[in-house]
Amino acid sequence: MKLDPLLEEALVASVSMTILAAFIALSFYALTGISPWPFVILSECGAFGMGIILLTLSSPRRRRP
Repeated sequence: MKLDPLLEEALVASVSMTILAAFIALSFYALTGISPWPFVILSECGAFGMGIILLTLSSPRRRRP
């Protein structure tokens, strides 16, 4: 079963945004020693949806074969 190309791009964007959010939170903790909760994590949650939308819509279009 082949997924719709837009859905594939949304899944890839979700994975990449999750990796980026985890990297930012861990970097914040490693550099400052302060827990990233709630400030960094909650602001990342707000940016997560916008990031997925921007990554999905700006990806090159592929036609289903």
